[in-house]
Amino acid sequence: MINANPIHIGEQLWFEETQLGSTLNFHFADIPGGILFKVGISYESLMECSKALDKLFSAWSIRDGSLALYGDREQLSLHFSAVDGSNLYADHVLRGRELRAFRYAISALAQREGFQRN
Repeated sequence: MINANPIHIGEQLWFEETQLGSTLNFHFADIPGGILFKVGISYESLMECSKALDKLFSAWSIRDGSLALYGDREQLSLHFSAVDGSNLYADHVLRGRELRAFRYAISALAQREGFQRN
């Protein structure tokens, strides 16, 4: 069963669970009109990301290049890129509560795959 409630990391960043994993949404409001980045992340990729986040220094990217992250246990940088050739990109830095919430969400969503198969 899919949880219909989004997992909010912060005002601009949230996860929505899907049948294949989740979608990470990032609203970049620093330009007029803003941009909404929506990155689909499969359960397999969530598990890979979760393992990367368990390391002292983390570096991980999704295969299509729409999301890359790097950092350590104190600070994590997220780099969002449009894959439609428009050269749109945005960065977001997680620290403190947002970082803890992000790490928890990735871990929890990665573990949901077993529940989805039953």
